[in-house]
Amino acid sequence: NIVNMIQSTLAAAERVFQILEEEEEKPDKPDAIELERVRGDVKFENVKFSYVPEKPLIENLNIDVKSGQMVAIVGPTGAGKTTLVNLLMRFYEIQGGSIKVDGIDIRDIKKYNLRKHFGMVLQDTWLFSGTIKENIAYGKDGATEEEIINAAKMAHVHHFIMALPDGYDTVIGEDSSNISQGEKQLITIARAFLANPDILILDEATSNVDTLTEVYIQRAMRDIMKGRTSFVVAHRLSTIKNADVILVMNEGRIIEIGKHEELLHKNGFYAELYRSQFLGAMVETV
Repeated sequence: NIVNMIQSTLAAAERVFQILEEEEEKPDKPDAIELERVRGDVKFENVKFSYVPEKPLIENLNIDVKSGQMVAIVGPTGAGKTTLVNLLMRFYEIQGGSIKVDGIDIRDIKKYNLRKHFGMVLQDTWLFSGTIKENIAYGKDGATEEEIINAAKMAHVHHFIMALPDGYDTVIGEDSSNISQGEKQLITIARAFLANPDILILDEATSNVDTLTEVYIQRAMRDIMKGRTSFVVAHRLSTIKNADVILVMNEGRIIEIGKHEELLHKNGFYAELYRSQFLGAMVETV
């Protein structure tokens, strides 16, 4: 009815005005450079950041990530795990220190070029109205059909697609309601395989996914991380035991850094999180 239409229009207008009022991104430096390819070495040196000046979130953070290593970011819901992702991609600028990729300060790299070297697979999947083939093809300009199918096979989603009446020509609706949440995530992983990024940012969340699809997602994520520097926003601590560095966050701050065994030995916040998940899993299986 008219009242609902007016309410919907007002809500949409409010969102538009919020976007218009957002502060514009700082322009690139006049002498900013472009990188053809990166090894994937990432270094945080004395990094400081806060969303609000009087509430520091990250203070003097130092991490030295070598090419091919895996960094896991863990913490309870609302802990601020996406903050580091936002800083890496320069969605927000740091207020102190530096973040370097292959020894080059990311502020000296053109934003679009920096982001081109990152592949992102998030829980909130980015699918567009169009065919499955077109959605995977967004990963690479001019991708051939063979490349698209190979990417789908590497992401363990080819068999799902071929089970659909129209296969790769299946049209995904605007709300993507004709495919499951797990299939959406596998399609975004296929897109990332096709893009062949130098550095990965993964959100391993597999909520609302059946057990078999979850296995495929875990396999696909494990495969795509091979040989690539990876930053993983982890929700199930059992999946990141082999991470080279684990950053533990709570209330927006990094409170512990170390490897799995080191953090368990400290018997701090991470150990408490791990025990609570482990006991919860045991209760579910009983």
